[in-house]
Amino acid sequence: MSGITQDLASLLSTVTRPGDFYAYGKTEWLAPRLEVKDVGTVALPLLGVQAEQLIAVAQRAPYGRGSKTIVDANVRRTWQIAPDAVSLSGKHWSSTLERIVALAAEALGVSEPVTAELYKLLIYDTGSFFVSHRDTEKSPGMFATLVLALPSQSTGGELIVRHKEREVRLDLASDEFSEITYAAFYADCVHEVLPVTQGYRATLVYNLIRKGKGDVPKPPGYDGETTQAALLLSQWAHGKASPDPDTPVKVIYPLEHAYSPAELDFAKLKGVDAAVAGVLKTAAEQAECDLHLALISIEESGSAEHTGSYRRRRSRYSDDDDDSGEFMVGEVFDRSETLTKWCRPDGQPTTLGAIEIEDGEVSPPDALEDMEPDEEHFHEATGNEGASFERTYHRAALVLWPRSRRLAVLNQAGQRATLPYLESLAARWTNEGATPGSKIWAEAHELSGHMLATWNDDHWYELEDDDQDYDDEDSDIDGDDNAEVDDDVGDALDDARGKRRSAIARLLMALAELGDKVRIEQAFDLLTGRRGQDTADLDPIVAAAVVFPLERGAQLIEKVVVAQAGTAVSSCCGLLATAVAGPFASAPKLLATAARRLLAALPGDPARPSVDQWGRPEHVRPGAAAVTDLIGLTEAIDPTLAAQLSEHVLAWPQTYDIDDAVVPAVKQLMPSAGTKPGPVMKRLHAACLAHLEARAAEPLDAPKDWSRPSGITCTCVHCKTLAGFLANSAMEVWTLKAAEAIRRHVEYEIRSARADVDCRTERKGSPHGLVCKKNLASYERRVVQRKQDLADITFLNASNA
Repeated sequence: MSGITQDLASLLSTVTRPGDFYAYGKTEWLAPRLEVKDVGTVALPLLGVQAEQLIAVAQRAPYGRGSKTIVDANVRRTWQIAPDAVSLSGKHWSSTLERIVALAAEALGVSEPVTAELYKLLIYDTGSFFVSHRDTEKSPGMFATLVLALPSQSTGGELIVRHKEREVRLDLASDEFSEITYAAFYADCVHEVLPVTQGYRATLVYNLIRKGKGDVPKPPGYDGETTQAALLLSQWAHGKASPDPDTPVKVIYPLEHAYSPAELDFAKLKGVDAAVAGVLKTAAEQAECDLHLALISIEESGSAEHTGSYRRRRSRYSDDDDDSGEFMVGEVFDRSETLTKWCRPDGQPTTLGAIEIEDGEVSPPDALEDMEPDEEHFHEATGNEGASFERTYHRAALVLWPRSRRLAVLNQAGQRATLPYLESLAARWTNEGATPGSKIWAEAHELSGHMLATWNDDHWYELEDDDQDYDDEDSDIDGDDNAEVDDDVGDALDDARGKRRSAIARLLMALAELGDKVRIEQAFDLLTGRRGQDTADLDPIVAAAVVFPLERGAQLIEKVVVAQAGTAVSSCCGLLATAVAGPFASAPKLLATAARRLLAALPGDPARPSVDQWGRPEHVRPGAAAVTDLIGLTEAIDPTLAAQLSEHVLAWPQTYDIDDAVVPAVKQLMPSAGTKPGPVMKRLHAACLAHLEARAAEPLDAPKDWSRPSGITCTCVHCKTLAGFLANSAMEVWTLKAAEAIRRHVEYEIRSARADVDCRTERKGSPHGLVCKKNLASYERRVVQRKQDLADITFLNASNA
């Protein structure tokens, strides 16, 4: 069964006649010499004093009512000067007028020769207007009117043109001396000129006349195609076109003509493109769809193959010689397709950013095949890398989506677009009274559903600098009834983003503010797939959990701990500690099950290491901070768990190093003077004190000869010689003459074993020598350690007093 992309393409292919009922644009020109009888030469842009002079010699412009010609300022207030009193000359004027006439004729869909006959010079002062009317055919072969708005300092006076059910509003104001604004429309179109609100304006009005014989051209009519397109889009928008679950969220219709980014404008579309856009503008409005013009950008890269020819050629993509004739495209490794440079039919600005093109959205499906690249660059092989290529394609397209699915389209732009918008919705909902079931809440609920269904947690770190591209002022996404976020809310959002929270944490914060329990449950499912949380993420996770009753919140936190404890002990400990110190302070035992699951996952026997996310064994050694948090956490939740923890820590000293982890933790957790430690702290305190006192009792004498402890584990011939040197009580210096690789290996073994040896390279002879000289490093380390041990013993004894 064919889908919307194929059906729409088939329908639009019947729109074969280019053009529309109106033409509009601005074009550069060299101003002609404009002379008016009894006034003389008129300067451009039009000056107020000369406008008054023109009005002084002009007549009130009449209008026709049946066979009568009437002057009535309530219907038409403007001034006219007859064509025989107007002279236009200059070296470039003739060619300029011909070019404007050609542009207008093409936009109107007229391919036969057309001439322009000056009808009148009109002058508008402030307040001038002309109510809705139709032009009469003033000359044989006349089919349209052309208006040239001369440069002037004025505002208002927009030209409104209507044809059947369509209407356009054209701004004729321009004070740019080097540019002229033109508008043309078929003679049977109803049109009006709105009041000029400030200044003066002068327009040259021409009759456009067909030179050939036969019927006078009429406005292109695509009523049948428009009706069919509206029905097709309506079925798609409301899910009636097909039960196919792969129906696209948006439809992308590439245009025939080439347009630069500066030319992307509905008013500048050419030929059939303009006709198709006209059909879709009306059909989309009837079907409650949004229509945009955008630039398709495709980037490809991959391998290149040498052609065997060293002939140089000139690239068609640049003016420089290149070597691209030596290569041909091999395999494409990467390809991206995005839509950018968005334009609305009404010409209003849009802040839509880059949105990816999804599979099945292009109409017709093969429209992007066999395109010629706009740029193509080849790179010769370097090192281990083979030859490669990069190329880009650009093409304009009309893009449609149902208004009911606009949030799904926004979601295609990724978290850079959706996260700040969701945050703004949450903030606005709170500011407006947090009304349950409000339109804002429903919109946030729908958007977060799209986000969670397509969540990708791999690239959250790319969000930090891009949030400003999408905000709640984007009328294309928000709708016209959305208010701005006030300064306080905006500052709060900026502050939250400044904490470098991950995307999932920002999502949870917004959902917690909205109190959206359904989405919070779904977000917690995502958390279970992560390897842990950053410290800045802990508060949002707990805040989201306690949107529920505490019993359910504890279950959600437990769910995260169970999933992550094996790979992120410190993170899970921090999560539980944040909960205990915050909303669970009055009911810490609710977290006992989660704490128990955490203890069960703690690393222990180094002979049975855990595995990382790739299944590789790894020996995790929690540090002082983790041990401190674990002790404080378990004591707060359940003293029984704290006792289990202390026994576990002391049972595996290779995992929980007593000097690096246990002693610092006990020192930090010892109660202040006047209070007694609990059973768990007493047990750990005694173990630390016994360890320190035993080591402090060991002899501390400086070496009496040159023998030094070895610790060298390598058994190669050079390292065996090194071990013998360390054991030799009479030998202070040893020089190893060997190749650089061997010298590096031996020096590495010395550093790894922390052997009492200083090394330097002697660059005499070949090969160079590694000079190894014994030192007192081990003894000096023991001296420092003894000093620290004595200080720790004093501290622990004083704390236990």
